[in-house]
Amino acid sequence: MKNLKAALDEEKSALEIAPPLIETVKPKTMLKKSSSKPKPCSNRTETTMNKSRKTGGGGGGVVFPTRSSPSGWSQLPSELLDQICSLLSPSDQHRVRLICSAWRAVAKQSSPPRPLPFDPPRLLLLRPDSTVSFFNLFECKLLTCSLPVSHRRSRCVGYLSGWFVLISDQNPFRICLLNPTSLVEIPLPLLEFPAKKAVLSSPPGFANCTVAIMGRSSTIALSEPAGKRWRVLDLGLRIFQDLTFWRNQLCALEINGNVLFCNFNLISGKTSIFTLSPPEQWRPGLGQAVPQSPSGFLVESTAGELLLVNKTHLKFIVFKLDNNCKWEQVDRIGDQALFLGVIRSEAVRVQRFIGSGLRENSIYFANKKVELNVGVVGVFSMEDECLESVPVSGQYLVESDPVWISPVIWP
Repeated sequence: MKNLKAALDEEKSALEIAPPLIETVKPKTMLKKSSSKPKPCSNRTETTMNKSRKTGGGGGGVVFPTRSSPSGWSQLPSELLDQICSLLSPSDQHRVRLICSAWRAVAKQSSPPRPLPFDPPRLLLLRPDSTVSFFNLFECKLLTCSLPVSHRRSRCVGYLSGWFVLISDQNPFRICLLNPTSLVEIPLPLLEFPAKKAVLSSPPGFANCTVAIMGRSSTIALSEPAGKRWRVLDLGLRIFQDLTFWRNQLCALEINGNVLFCNFNLISGKTSIFTLSPPEQWRPGLGQAVPQSPSGFLVESTAGELLLVNKTHLKFIVFKLDNNCKWEQVDRIGDQALFLGVIRSEAVRVQRFIGSGLRENSIYFANKKVELNVGVVGVFSMEDECLESVPVSGQYLVESDPVWISPVIWP
């Protein structure tokens, strides 16, 4: 016992003599420090980061942008931000505008604001009480709204990015552009012929915005939103069934399947026209020489390709224009859905609206004429070539053409 006790005493004395490996803090000192208000960790971290960034890790003198430094992210050169914005998608350009006022100013100068769709296309229907309704066929909901008094019974012949092309019910030759959200109205020159459809090359306010009108006969005319008159194109005796802008060209589809590509200059008045024959598989509309229901549609795909859709009986055949300027039949349209209509057609990427019920590789067709038990809206699956009808709720005027409307927001 004595030997063990002596050994423990020697070990204890050795520990008291040896310097401690870790500096200890007396309880009084610890209580004193804890009573004082600690500095935020973010300040200490930011100070440390600023010192390391300013030194550049050993002598470069490079100063990185920080929140506290005067040359922060908001001070980046406008030329650099302009190049960055030119490489971004429309949705990312919207996000850039939310960073700070400096970035927003550069983004506005780099490119005008672009609309962002927040829902799949809805169907614009005219109601008997002179109001309009937007039917969401995926949720079977009907949203009723009223236009300004002067346009409550106007006829919609076109739409693009929140802008409606309306023809007055009092004067069929009076036409204008209307934004129901901002209540901005842009009058267009008086028409010289009854209009069936109107298309815009870009929303008003964009560079080279042009409005094209397709008459009920064989007439096509062009004008700028601030123009004083319509310029009628000399296209000969032709009967058209669809019209669209594609890559700064005006494309018109004849009932026989020919597609006219028109390059124009409203200032000089010069135009050049190229005619492309229909594909071999093209089938014209059934019945009369001028079919009541269109047999073809022109629409730009989500990839920027020009698509020609041929409607035959209860089937749709899709062609795309290849690099050799020839029509190539496609069996699938992939991750996109086509919305076809007499007034407006559009291609939508399905992945953008996950969970909405939108079907990929499908065609949504709207027509005021009921065809063989298929109602106003039909959905055609290119996978199994099956066509089914979608019921439309609510009252609407059957004599007016339904119009596909894409709900959008502007920054």
